[in-house]
Amino acid sequence: MFFIKKITSSKYQLLFYVILLGASVFTGPAITNVHTIEKPRHSLYQRHLLISSTRSPLVKDHELAVINFGIIEKIVLDNLANHLGFTYEIVPPRDIMSTGFLQRNGSWTGTTGQLQRREVDMCVTMSVASSGKANIVDISYPVVYADSAILIPFPTENSRIWSETSSFQVPAWIAILVTFIATVLVSWIIFRVSSSRLGAKAPNLSYWFIFYFGLWTSQGVTPRGSSTPFRIVCCASLFGIYIAVNYFTATYTSFLSTPVFKTAVNSVEDLANSATVKTLLNKGSSTEELIMSSSDPALRKLAAQMRRYPERRIVNTLTVHDISNIIQENTALIMAESNAVSLIETSYKINHKCLVTLAEKTFLSRPQGFTYPKNSPIAKSIDYHLLLMHQAGLIQYAERTAKSENRCRVSDLANAQAHKIAPLGQKEMSGSFVILGLGVAISFFTFLVELIVAKMMKAFGRK
Repeated sequence: MFFIKKITSSKYQLLFYVILLGASVFTGPAITNVHTIEKPRHSLYQRHLLISSTRSPLVKDHELAVINFGIIEKIVLDNLANHLGFTYEIVPPRDIMSTGFLQRNGSWTGTTGQLQRREVDMCVTMSVASSGKANIVDISYPVVYADSAILIPFPTENSRIWSETSSFQVPAWIAILVTFIATVLVSWIIFRVSSSRLGAKAPNLSYWFIFYFGLWTSQGVTPRGSSTPFRIVCCASLFGIYIAVNYFTATYTSFLSTPVFKTAVNSVEDLANSATVKTLLNKGSSTEELIMSSSDPALRKLAAQMRRYPERRIVNTLTVHDISNIIQENTALIMAESNAVSLIETSYKINHKCLVTLAEKTFLSRPQGFTYPKNSPIAKSIDYHLLLMHQAGLIQYAERTAKSENRCRVSDLANAQAHKIAPLGQKEMSGSFVILGLGVAISFFTFLVELIVAKMMKAFGRK
């Protein structure tokens, strides 16, 4: 207080007021801007918006399948309405349940037509930015990012052929042969040393080959009258062989029980180059629009097919009664992956089996957003709060809530079937070789002990 009083009572009082006035000039607009940014909701507060949508559950139509994108759109729209204080009414297009396409007279169908005629305030059916619609609609801040996928008929299981599927490959046969030879040589050496010590004739090498061949093939050969090391070697080798045979048997059984599915196509390149698989597109969808205007070589081939066969651009892909009939033999439907997974799940619930699935590779990743009429007054407010929802994690919450599991994924089904009969693992196999090594070591130690004892007994006998 003393400092202020001292300054204001001095000759610098005028300068002090000038500084205060300047500060108020510069901070005034800043405070006003902050106030405007912090409370943009007043532009939509208590307003009733007409909003276009083509997806369930926003559109109350029992013929439409509930899909992931529809659930996300509803969660995001409800959050916007609660936070900004507006109410809304869903007004689906009367002509086509998609974003629509350009007609010869210059007008658009679907939700784009509604925006063009300004019948609605915005459209929450998410789509991508398009140069063809740039003069008609504005795209919002991205809500989610989506990949395109290929929905194909569920493949039939192919039978396996022995020559192609045997798990007894060359390394396995080499390992068995090496084990057999090592066992024969160890037995031959042991008996040769023992026989030379006793002055007897030892069996030759061919005898041991025949002996172990009969032992391995269960021909009734027994080690009666043999030394203790020989018995230990036989027990250890039989145990190791038993484990090895069971391992390969289990592996082979598991391999044969794993279904083999050969899908019609695995990627968009396969689809573009296929002469037998017919491509289907959802007419008026953003995926169709991007493919028809793309410069990618594979997508250009698909666009050429669509122009050659316009009847393959279908309009009722998301209806419940047509889900299982969309994909027939030698056909493939291109659509957003999230929506395709929803259709697979709905089809499974209706038919209680997998009729459709997805190709392994996705493509054409791009952002999806809401759309407004050109120069809409509510666009900035909605976009700002979409950004806030991303920062708060509400968009991620909507995606997790709407996520569906693809229970008809071919790789998952094959892996699940393979694990029904699980082969022995690496630990079990390594354990069998450890037992085999211990058996050989113990037999060698016993052999040395027998030699020492024999020498000592011979020396004591002489005395």
